[in-house]
Amino acid sequence: MHYLTDPAEIYQQISQLAKCKSLWLDTEIADWNTPCPRLPLNQVLANPTDLIGEFPYIFDVLDKPDISTYFISQIMVDAQIQKVFHNADFDLKYLGKNSAKNVTCTFKVAKKIGHRILQTTNLKLKTLAVELCHFSDVDKEGGASDWGKRPLCEKQLKYAAMDTVYLAAVHRRLMELSDPDAVSSIFN
Repeated sequence: MHYLTDPAEIYQQISQLAKCKSLWLDTEIADWNTPCPRLPLNQVLANPTDLIGEFPYIFDVLDKPDISTYFISQIMVDAQIQKVFHNADFDLKYLGKNSAKNVTCTFKVAKKIGHRILQTTNLKLKTLAVELCHFSDVDKEGGASDWGKRPLCEKQLKYAAMDTVYLAAVHRRLMELSDPDAVSSIFN
């Protein structure tokens, strides 16, 4: 994983990611149960073949709203870039809301395919990663971390990175089930 905290490095990497055709994204939220939740992390994967968390970018944007604004202007509003989230409605609250274009929500795709075909316990990302994509050793509690406290520990960073890895794998599997022709255009 690439954990970036320096604003200049984050801006540079966002500019590079803006050249990609598809991105798998997630956010972690601090103070989510308060009237003022904050966006501390934005995770991005551009290489959907990563199965171990080597390639995700984790942007530490805690209390850096200018970086989030730049990310939205360079990536989220660009209709040429497919943005894949698991629970897109939640993440989009922090990443462009209705201005975001070309967004795919794997939760909605899974819901459309249905339990009968998927045969999974539920449609949570971690469940789909385990039951549909056969990942093992999936951390299901890391999301409850205190994402507003610094420094972040290695376990938190691994959790954040692996969310995008699981997302890309789940997305691929859902596309294989629902639209096999889309797989080669998205994942190649």
